[in-house]
Amino acid sequence: MSKYSAQKPPLIIHYCGSEVCSPKHQFGPAVRKHYLLHYINSGQGWFSLGDKSYHMQAGWGFLICPNTMVTYLADETDPWEYSWVGFSGQYCEDILENIGLSPSLPVYTTIDPEKSAAYMRQILESKYLNAGREFAIAGAFLSFLSTIKGNIRRPEDSELNDTAALATDYIFRNYSYDISVDDVAHAACVSRATLYRVFKECFGVSVQQYLMDVRISTAAEMLSTTEYSINEIVYSCGFSNYQYFIRLFQKKKGISPSQYRNHFRIRNFGYDSCPDRE
Repeated sequence: MSKYSAQKPPLIIHYCGSEVCSPKHQFGPAVRKHYLLHYINSGQGWFSLGDKSYHMQAGWGFLICPNTMVTYLADETDPWEYSWVGFSGQYCEDILENIGLSPSLPVYTTIDPEKSAAYMRQILESKYLNAGREFAIAGAFLSFLSTIKGNIRRPEDSELNDTAALATDYIFRNYSYDISVDDVAHAACVSRATLYRVFKECFGVSVQQYLMDVRISTAAEMLSTTEYSINEIVYSCGFSNYQYFIRLFQKKKGISPSQYRNHFRIRNFGYDSCPDRE
């Protein structure tokens, strides 16, 4: 195998799609293993990342970075319609840095909304091509990114504090193991009480709840994007009890893991996936 073939591809488009959301439709709290870029075609909504919340409208968009807990909510009176592209690759960080997007700068506007919308339509239409589909989608996606260069909405509030950053980094690297709140507190160099206060202030949930949300969100993504058995997914996501996982998943998602897999499984090599329709 050549040195080049062993490297991670420069850009991989995993899926793309769009949705007209119902009033107050919410996705999350959830995490992704890859990048997920949203563009708002019409309407309004809210995007929340850690202790930051952004009121969004047509012509704006937001980036979800890997292993980042986010929530987004459609407006009650003017719910949004948005499109999305899930992607990864060797040069993603460089591409995003070039246009000013990062975990701490996830929200953007566009230079020319009409052109941006046209490129997004081209992305969605290209997924139906039989020949050259991957190249057509990647080309249209890069063209879309060119319309947001230098036009970034920078957050007004501060970044997550160092304690939250250390704790969440530890959770995302170790959620598949049997870790405890004490382990997380030790990694963040604080007491359990301090860690609890930080998580309530930054995320609105306890450390244990945050860990469970990460595990369930990861399990949901594995159900829709892999062929692993449910039993394999259970233990890969840090659960030691199969029945407990089934009950918790049903409580969080409203359906069983097998029903979730049948409903949200990525079809057509991923390009018809609807990861936000929950």
